Order: sequence, then structure tokens, then C-alpha cells
Amino acid sequence: MTKQRIRLVISDFHLGAGPTRADGGTNYLEDFFHDAKLIEFIDYHSQGEFEKAEVELVINGDFFNHLQVWPGEKHPELMTEEVARRRTEAIMVGHPGLFDALARFATVADHSVIFLIGNHDIGFIWPSVRKMVEEKLGRGVKVHPEPVYLKDGVWIEHGNQHVAENRIDFKQPFLHAGFDQPIVNLPWGDLFVIRFLNKVKRDRPYVDKVYPFRLYLRWALIHDTGFAIRAALTGIIYFMAVLLRIGENRRFARQQFMKIVKEFSFPVKMDRAAKRVFALHPTLRIVVFGHGHKATARLFAGGKEYFNSGIWNEMISLEIGTMGRHLALTFIDIRYDAGGNPHGSLKEWKGHYREVEEMGLL
Repeated sequence: MTKQRIRLVISDFHLGAGPTRADGGTNYLEDFFHDAKLIEFIDYHSQGEFEKAEVELVINGDFFNHLQVWPGEKHPELMTEEVARRRTEAIMVGHPGLFDALARFATVADHSVIFLIGNHDIGFIWPSVRKMVEEKLGRGVKVHPEPVYLKDGVWIEHGNQHVAENRIDFKQPFLHAGFDQPIVNLPWGDLFVIRFLNKVKRDRPYVDKVYPFRLYLRWALIHDTGFAIRAALTGIIYFMAVLLRIGENRRFARQQFMKIVKEFSFPVKMDRAAKRVFALHPTLRIVVFGHGHKATARLFAGGKEYFNSGIWNEMISLEIGTMGRHLALTFIDIRYDAGGNPHGSLKEWKGHYREVEEMGLL
């Protein structure tokens, strides 16, 4: 009897160094507070019908958050190899039970874990960082060094390569000139997170979880005027530095910046990118992205399936129809039929019944 083949795809967790700093204070840069639910998800797919199946868990980017680890870090944009290793280690220490669960999952026969690179876990560009995670979690765990993981007619990619501000330069991943040690060649959007957004999160930790952001700006100008003005001034200074190519922005040409502004959108419209991938690779059956933070399932012409795995962090909607905080633990479940053809579905993990649970702070 042929073993059942299953591929699970999850993405966009943004794990930092944990919710509490070493001095006991709150780590306002931490975004993930649902370790217990993810551990349940991982363990569930190691038992029962899954224990005897071939199960591949693909973590499609932005699992580690190398951009938001420690508040107050000096020159956080200078991500040397040692800095990337230190941040990766801090993230694993900050979420110990979760990484133990991943290691357990990979010890089950015919189970494996594949990490892909996203713009937030760009530290994986360093081979030694990839090796460190693989050695920590053991056999059956691999960090894929390329942006696309293509297997059996399924294209899995974080998706940041289709967005100008978050595109990683895999041809020139490191910068050498003017630095004592090579540093990661961060895309513009990563620098924006580090140099601007992290400062704003110090006062309003939820600021990067609100959508549509334009509505939040209008609300803040009326109801949180002082903060809105301070944030606006900080943003203007930052964007002027980009336009004038000051400091780390020297390497961004004005034409590149204008392209970023032209493409800028939130949430990112990843379905357009999926259509382009299908057009360029007509034999594909399924395309899976993350990055856009909006769980999606679409059927294109010819039976082509597109999915976005969504995000496991709380989001705050200001739209009338969806007003409030939302958390949907979504994932993509891909099963293979007797002919080896993949068929996907978008699912939501509901977990075990619990009477109470601790609420994370935003």
C-alpha cells in the first residue's frame, strides 16, 4: 500500500527573542504569542493518520524575525554573520518549546521540516546560520538556500521577491566596501522596518498590525495627535534621507525608490504575482505564497490553484465590515492522489478546547 503524501505550508510568524527581556521588561518587538497553539499543530500532525504518512512541513519564510529581536540594539542594520547567528540563537532560546516540537516532528519516520527564506529571516543568507538551525533541530530539518522551493508541480515561495521594497539581491547578498566585516545587503523594506518602524513600535507596539494603514493615520491624527505628528516627522526625515541618499541609503538609486513607492501596497496583491508564475511555468499545478498576510485560496483557469498561507499574528482591522482584532491560524494542506497529482486546500487550525488562555500584549 502506497503511503499517503502530505505537504503542509505555514508562514509569517515573526518570532523574536520572546515577550520578556532579560531585565524583566516587555520586549515590544516580539510579535508571536501563540507558541502553545503552534506546538499543538505540529504534534497533531505527528500522530494518528499522520504518523504513518509521508509529511513535509514547509515553513515558508518570515518564521525567524531577524529584523526585530532586541529593543535598543546599536546599529541593528549592520547584520554581520556573528550578529545573524546571535539573533537566531536568541529567537530559539526565546521560544524553546516550539523548537523542541519541530525537532520532535522531524524524528518521526518520513517526516521533514523545510525552512524557506523570507525578508524578515534574511539572516539565513549566511550558510553558517542555516547550518546552525539544521544542527540544532537535527536530521530531517533543512533550510532551503534559494527563494523558490519547487517540487512535484508545486511552487512554494515566500513572495517578497515579487515586491520591490522587499526584494533580496541573491546575486549580491553581502556588502563589503566601507565595513570591517561583510554585512547582509538588506532590501529597502528591511531597512525601513529597522530604522523607522522599530522606533515607532516603542510607543505603539501594534502599529505594524493595523490595516488599512491609511485609515489608521487619519484616526491617529484626530485621536492620537501627538504620536501621529512625531511619527510623521520621523517618517519625513527618513524618506528625505532616502531621496538624498544619505547614510545606508546611498546604494538605493532614486529610480529604484520611485519604483518602490509606485508598487507599495498593503496587503500586497500576491495573486497577480501568482498569475505571472503560472504564465511562465505552464506545467505547474499549485503556487503557494506567504508575505501578503492575507489567507487566500483561488482557482485560476485550467484548474491552477493559488494559495496564500496568511499570518499567525494578530491583525487589527479598521474596516467597518471586519472591525477589531483578528487571529486566524491558517495553513495550506496539499495531498497527492494515486496518480501523484497535488491538490491543495486552505485550512484554519482550531486547536484543542481550552477554558482560558493567556492573552498576548500588542
